[in-house]
Amino acid sequence: MTRPTYSISTQEMARYTVILALVAFALIVGAQAAGYKNGPKCNIACPTIRAPVCGKNSKGQFKLFGSPCVMDYENCLKKNYYTKTDLSNCQERT
Repeated sequence: MTRPTYSISTQEMARYTVILALVAFALIVGAQAAGYKNGPKCNIACPTIRAPVCGKNSKGQFKLFGSPCVMDYENCLKKNYYTKTDLSNCQERT
C-alpha cells in the first residue's frame, strides 16, 4: 500500500506564511499592550559597579545615587524624575 503524497504550491505556501506572520504579529502586539495596562515595568538590573551621580528633581531636591542606573531605576519606580547634575551639588549637602 502506498502513501498518498501531498504537494503544496508555492502560492499556497506563501499564503500560509503570510497568515502565520499576521498571527505572530497580533500575538506580539497583544502581549505588549497587556504589559502596559498597569504602567511600565521597571525591569532594570543595575551592575554592582559604583559610579556615584547626583540627581536633581523638579522640586529642586538633590539626591546622591550609587550609579546612573540606580537613578534610572528609582525614576521608573517612583516617578520622581531626577536628572543628572554636577556631583558637587550632592557632596555639599552630605
